[in-house]
Amino acid sequence: MRIMELLYLGILALLLLLGLPPELNQNDPSRSSVGLALALLGVQVVLVTYFASASAAQEIAVEGERPAVDLAFGPFSRRTIVAGKSLATLVTVVYWQLLGLPLLMLAMEIRRLPLGALGGVCALVTLQAWAVAQIGLLCGIVFEAEFTRTLAHWTALLAIFVATLALPDAIRWANPVVAVAQAAAGAMPVQGVVCYAALGLGAGGLAYAALRRFGTP
Repeated sequence: MRIMELLYLGILALLLLLGLPPELNQNDPSRSSVGLALALLGVQVVLVTYFASASAAQEIAVEGERPAVDLAFGPFSRRTIVAGKSLATLVTVVYWQLLGLPLLMLAMEIRRLPLGALGGVCALVTLQAWAVAQIGLLCGIVFEAEFTRTLAHWTALLAIFVATLALPDAIRWANPVVAVAQAAAGAMPVQGVVCYAALGLGAGGLAYAALRRFGTP
Protein backbone atom coordinates (compact mmCIF):
# COMPACT_ATOMS: atom_id res chain seq x y z
CA MET A 1 0.00 0.00 0.00
CA ARG A 2 2.85 2.38 0.78
CA ILE A 3 4.29 1.78 -2.67
CA MET A 4 0.93 2.68 -4.22
CA GLU A 5 0.76 5.86 -2.16
CA LEU A 6 4.26 6.89 -3.20
CA LEU A 7 3.46 6.12 -6.85
CA TYR A 8 0.25 8.15 -6.69
CA LEU A 9 1.89 11.16 -5.05
CA GLY A 10 4.94 10.83 -7.30
CA ILE A 11 2.86 11.03 -10.48
CA LEU A 12 0.91 14.05 -9.22
CA ALA A 13 4.07 15.78 -8.04
CA LEU A 14 5.78 15.16 -11.39
CA LEU A 15 2.85 16.68 -13.27
CA LEU A 16 2.91 19.65 -10.93
CA LEU A 17 6.64 20.14 -11.48
CA LEU A 18 6.38 19.86 -15.26
CA GLY A 19 3.48 22.30 -15.34
CA LEU A 20 5.15 25.09 -13.37
CA PRO A 21 5.37 28.38 -15.27
CA PRO A 22 8.85 29.84 -15.87
CA GLU A 23 8.30 32.38 -13.10
CA LEU A 24 5.79 31.70 -10.37
CA ASN A 25 4.93 35.37 -9.94
CA GLN A 26 3.88 35.78 -13.58
CA ASN A 27 1.21 34.29 -15.80
CA ASP A 28 2.54 32.87 -19.03
CA PRO A 29 0.00 33.84 -21.72
CA SER A 30 1.31 31.16 -24.04
CA ARG A 31 0.12 28.45 -21.71
CA SER A 32 -3.37 27.55 -20.60
CA SER A 33 -4.16 28.86 -17.14
CA VAL A 34 -6.20 25.78 -16.35
CA GLY A 35 -4.07 23.15 -18.06
CA LEU A 36 -2.06 22.18 -15.00
CA ALA A 37 -5.04 21.86 -12.67
CA LEU A 38 -7.08 19.93 -15.24
CA ALA A 39 -4.19 17.56 -15.90
CA LEU A 40 -3.87 16.83 -12.19
CA LEU A 41 -7.63 16.37 -11.85
CA GLY A 42 -7.75 14.02 -14.83
CA VAL A 43 -4.88 11.89 -13.55
CA GLN A 44 -6.31 11.91 -10.04
CA VAL A 45 -9.74 10.65 -11.09
CA VAL A 46 -8.16 7.86 -13.15
CA LEU A 47 -5.79 6.74 -10.39
CA VAL A 48 -8.28 7.05 -7.53
CA THR A 49 -10.92 5.17 -9.50
CA TYR A 50 -8.50 2.41 -10.41
CA PHE A 51 -7.15 1.97 -6.89
CA ALA A 52 -10.66 1.84 -5.40
CA SER A 53 -12.15 -0.50 -8.01
CA ALA A 54 -9.09 -2.78 -8.14
CA SER A 55 -9.25 -3.15 -4.37
CA ALA A 56 -12.96 -3.97 -4.53
CA ALA A 57 -12.34 -6.50 -7.33
CA GLN A 58 -9.51 -8.14 -5.31
CA GLU A 59 -7.03 -7.16 -8.03
CA ILE A 60 -5.09 -5.28 -5.36
CA ALA A 61 -4.82 -7.01 -2.01
CA VAL A 62 -5.58 -4.82 1.00
CA GLU A 63 -4.13 -6.04 4.28
CA GLY A 64 -6.78 -7.13 6.74
CA GLU A 65 -9.69 -6.95 4.27
CA ARG A 66 -11.54 -10.11 3.30
CA PRO A 67 -13.31 -10.57 -0.07
CA ALA A 68 -17.09 -10.34 -0.12
CA VAL A 69 -17.32 -14.01 -1.14
CA ASP A 70 -15.42 -15.09 1.99
CA LEU A 71 -17.71 -12.99 4.17
CA ALA A 72 -20.71 -14.73 2.59
CA PHE A 73 -19.76 -17.90 4.46
CA GLY A 74 -19.74 -16.06 7.78
CA PRO A 75 -22.55 -14.80 10.00
CA PHE A 76 -23.19 -11.74 7.83
CA SER A 77 -26.27 -10.94 5.77
CA ARG A 78 -26.03 -9.90 2.14
CA ARG A 79 -27.16 -6.41 3.06
CA THR A 80 -24.42 -6.09 5.67
CA ILE A 81 -21.73 -7.34 3.30
CA VAL A 82 -22.64 -5.04 0.41
CA ALA A 83 -23.21 -2.03 2.67
CA GLY A 84 -19.93 -2.63 4.50
CA LYS A 85 -17.96 -3.04 1.27
CA SER A 86 -19.57 0.06 -0.21
CA LEU A 87 -18.72 2.11 2.88
CA ALA A 88 -15.16 0.80 2.88
CA THR A 89 -14.83 1.82 -0.77
CA LEU A 90 -16.15 5.29 -0.02
CA VAL A 91 -13.63 5.72 2.79
CA THR A 92 -10.84 4.52 0.48
CA VAL A 93 -11.81 7.04 -2.21
CA VAL A 94 -11.91 9.92 0.28
CA TYR A 95 -8.52 8.87 1.67
CA TRP A 96 -6.88 8.88 -1.77
CA GLN A 97 -8.36 12.28 -2.55
CA LEU A 98 -7.20 13.80 0.72
CA LEU A 99 -3.73 12.40 0.04
CA GLY A 100 -3.45 14.31 -3.23
CA LEU A 101 -5.43 17.40 -2.19
CA PRO A 102 -2.42 19.55 -1.14
CA LEU A 103 -0.81 19.11 -4.57
CA LEU A 104 -4.06 19.93 -6.33
CA MET A 105 -4.60 23.05 -4.23
CA LEU A 106 -1.02 24.13 -4.92
CA ALA A 107 -1.55 23.70 -8.66
CA MET A 108 -4.72 25.81 -8.57
CA GLU A 109 -3.01 28.47 -6.47
CA ILE A 110 -0.05 28.66 -8.85
CA ARG A 111 -2.42 29.14 -11.79
CA ARG A 112 -4.47 31.64 -9.80
CA LEU A 113 -7.63 29.58 -10.15
CA PRO A 114 -10.52 29.95 -7.68
CA LEU A 115 -10.66 27.21 -5.09
CA GLY A 116 -14.42 27.54 -4.76
CA ALA A 117 -15.13 24.83 -7.33
CA LEU A 118 -12.80 22.35 -5.64
CA GLY A 119 -15.42 21.03 -3.24
CA GLY A 120 -17.84 20.17 -6.03
CA VAL A 121 -15.08 18.59 -8.08
CA CYS A 122 -13.95 16.40 -5.18
CA ALA A 123 -17.55 15.34 -4.54
CA LEU A 124 -17.93 14.38 -8.21
CA VAL A 125 -14.67 12.40 -8.21
CA THR A 126 -15.81 10.61 -5.05
CA LEU A 127 -19.10 9.63 -6.66
CA GLN A 128 -17.44 8.49 -9.89
CA ALA A 129 -14.78 6.41 -8.18
CA TRP A 130 -17.30 4.86 -5.79
CA ALA A 131 -19.64 3.93 -8.64
CA VAL A 132 -16.89 2.24 -10.67
CA ALA A 133 -15.63 0.47 -7.53
CA GLN A 134 -19.13 -0.98 -7.10
CA ILE A 135 -18.61 -2.61 -10.48
CA GLY A 136 -15.33 -3.98 -9.12
CA LEU A 137 -17.20 -5.40 -6.16
CA LEU A 138 -19.68 -7.05 -8.51
CA CYS A 139 -16.85 -8.57 -10.56
CA GLY A 140 -15.28 -9.94 -7.39
CA ILE A 141 -18.50 -11.75 -6.53
CA VAL A 142 -19.60 -12.97 -9.95
CA PHE A 143 -16.28 -14.21 -11.34
CA GLU A 144 -14.40 -16.84 -9.37
CA ALA A 145 -11.34 -17.15 -11.65
CA GLU A 146 -8.78 -14.40 -11.14
CA PHE A 147 -8.11 -14.02 -14.87
CA THR A 148 -11.80 -13.69 -15.74
CA ARG A 149 -12.35 -11.26 -12.90
CA THR A 150 -9.43 -9.08 -13.97
CA LEU A 151 -10.53 -9.18 -17.61
CA ALA A 152 -14.06 -8.11 -16.70
CA HIS A 153 -12.74 -5.34 -14.45
CA TRP A 154 -10.43 -3.91 -17.12
CA THR A 155 -13.15 -4.17 -19.76
CA ALA A 156 -15.38 -2.03 -17.55
CA LEU A 157 -12.58 0.50 -16.97
CA LEU A 158 -11.82 0.79 -20.69
CA ALA A 159 -15.51 1.20 -21.49
CA ILE A 160 -15.89 3.98 -18.92
CA PHE A 161 -12.66 5.89 -19.54
CA VAL A 162 -11.98 5.24 -23.24
CA ALA A 163 -15.12 4.18 -25.08
CA THR A 164 -17.12 7.11 -23.68
CA LEU A 165 -14.75 9.53 -25.45
CA ALA A 166 -16.37 8.46 -28.73
CA LEU A 167 -19.81 9.62 -27.56
CA PRO A 168 -21.37 12.77 -29.05
CA ASP A 169 -20.40 16.02 -27.34
CA ALA A 170 -23.84 16.38 -25.79
CA ILE A 171 -23.41 13.23 -23.68
CA ARG A 172 -19.64 13.12 -23.30
CA TRP A 173 -20.14 13.99 -19.63
CA ALA A 174 -20.39 10.20 -19.23
CA ASN A 175 -16.59 10.16 -19.36
CA PRO A 176 -15.24 10.78 -15.83
CA VAL A 177 -12.36 13.00 -16.95
CA VAL A 178 -14.61 15.15 -19.17
CA ALA A 179 -17.17 15.46 -16.37
CA VAL A 180 -14.49 16.57 -13.91
CA ALA A 181 -13.18 19.15 -16.40
CA GLN A 182 -16.71 20.54 -16.78
CA ALA A 183 -17.15 20.70 -13.01
CA ALA A 184 -13.80 22.49 -12.63
CA ALA A 185 -14.96 25.06 -15.19
CA GLY A 186 -18.00 25.76 -13.02
CA ALA A 187 -20.54 23.73 -15.01
CA MET A 188 -21.35 20.73 -12.84
CA PRO A 189 -22.67 17.96 -15.14
CA VAL A 190 -25.90 17.12 -13.33
CA GLN A 191 -26.66 14.31 -15.80
CA GLY A 192 -23.30 12.78 -14.99
CA VAL A 193 -23.99 12.94 -11.25
CA VAL A 194 -27.31 11.15 -11.73
CA CYS A 195 -25.75 8.63 -14.14
CA TYR A 196 -22.92 7.64 -11.81
CA ALA A 197 -25.18 7.54 -8.76
CA ALA A 198 -27.47 5.15 -10.65
CA LEU A 199 -24.49 3.11 -11.83
CA GLY A 200 -23.18 2.68 -8.29
CA LEU A 201 -26.56 1.80 -6.81
CA GLY A 202 -27.33 -0.57 -9.67
CA ALA A 203 -24.00 -2.39 -9.36
CA GLY A 204 -24.48 -2.61 -5.61
CA GLY A 205 -27.95 -4.10 -6.12
CA LEU A 206 -26.57 -6.68 -8.54
CA ALA A 207 -23.81 -7.54 -6.06
CA TYR A 208 -26.48 -8.05 -3.41
CA ALA A 209 -28.38 -10.38 -5.73
CA ALA A 210 -25.21 -12.25 -6.77
CA LEU A 211 -24.45 -13.18 -3.16
CA ARG A 212 -27.63 -15.24 -3.08
CA ARG A 213 -25.89 -18.14 -4.84
CA PHE A 214 -23.76 -18.62 -1.74
CA GLY A 215 -26.86 -19.16 0.36
CA THR A 216 -26.42 -15.85 2.20
CA PRO A 217 -29.76 -14.56 3.57
